[in-house]
Amino acid sequence: MSRLLLCFVLLAGCGTATPPAAGAVSDDDETGDAYEPFDELGKADGVQIPRGPVAFAAACAGGDRVSIAAVGDVLLHGPLQQQAVRTSDRFRSLWRDVEPLLSRADIAYANLEGPTAAGVTAAGKSVTDPGFVFDGVVYSSYPQFNYHPFLVDDLLATGIDVVSTANNHALDRRPLGIDRTTAALEAAGLPYTGTRARGSARAWHTTRSSAGFTLAFIACTYATNGIPDPNGQVLDCFEQEPELTAAVRDLAHDATIDAVIVTPHWGVEYNANPERSQVRLGHALLDAGATAVLGSHPHVTQPWERYLTADGRETFIIYSLGNFVSGQTSLARKSSLLVTLGLTRTDGGVMVNGVRYVPLYTSTVAGRLAVRPVGATGAADSRALTVKMFGLFNLDAPDAPLETTPQCYPAWTPATH
Repeated sequence: MSRLLLCFVLLAGCGTATPPAAGAVSDDDETGDAYEPFDELGKADGVQIPRGPVAFAAACAGGDRVSIAAVGDVLLHGPLQQQAVRTSDRFRSLWRDVEPLLSRADIAYANLEGPTAAGVTAAGKSVTDPGFVFDGVVYSSYPQFNYHPFLVDDLLATGIDVVSTANNHALDRRPLGIDRTTAALEAAGLPYTGTRARGSARAWHTTRSSAGFTLAFIACTYATNGIPDPNGQVLDCFEQEPELTAAVRDLAHDATIDAVIVTPHWGVEYNANPERSQVRLGHALLDAGATAVLGSHPHVTQPWERYLTADGRETFIIYSLGNFVSGQTSLARKSSLLVTLGLTRTDGGVMVNGVRYVPLYTSTVAGRLAVRPVGATGAADSRALTVKMFGLFNLDAPDAPLETTPQCYPAWTPATH
């Protein structure tokens, strides 16, 4: 289907280089190499983002610690779903090389980009489920994705502890798709945030506990590709900003919650520079009480920053984690990272102690398409692209034990290349 025809079918205008409108159709098929590179001056739509190493005052503070590993979009184009169908480890074949890195952290997060709705067509109609196949009718790729619910089981078995379901593909199987996706997540026991079944009074956020900490996650999206949301099943970052900000504020004041993590789906696809709207909303959410903001949607990485809130807290935001795994083929879309965020409970509250990252790259090796960590060698072009944006001070080695504050050890020196 041509992009022009797709726009007509979904009754929405196509996306451009300007910030996406609520009805804009996402152009996230497998092809294309459009990319607006990172502006080395750090400008974001006229906003200056601080550059240099990201370090925090609480780096070496004593107290209990918890770590969060975060990856970007699980965006499964046709070849990836077909590989899962024909391999014994199903969807885990796509990321099994990254599983050791996810397991280092106490809590692991990913963006689930698309429904896992058994027996539902793109029109939102219930049909007989075809089973674990890629049939292009029930289980399909761009422009309206749907994945077999085995994906939920495989994410959980991988070590993913919480997912966002609020993104522009959330309604790719219409209201029934959200009903069945949330049911599949609940049946498997995988916490999710950002969508809810019709008629549900479920809160938008979810919680996850580990290492003596309870963290609240809350997700939202800029739009749903022009597909209507008549039942209010998806939290909108911008149209429902007052509700979102109030929810963050309430969670931040909840004595049972140690930290609030917001995961917005926002920005312009294939643009490595955040928009002013992202920066403004991200800072507002942190000022409202969030500890960190982990962004997604552009399918390429966007920079990060340490943000000092109005009440004096050091917080963290990464504007886009990029793709975790996808069928997209250009260098920037295949290059991403795994970010590990450390938190410490101090006398002054729970504070960010540090962030580290491992570059990731999706490629085909020995017939298996998969995302893999990139160390000091291998995938040189991809690694250089990621390191150029995030620097060497926070670079982590994929074969090293997890340490979010290595600078606290006198013998440590940052990477040099």
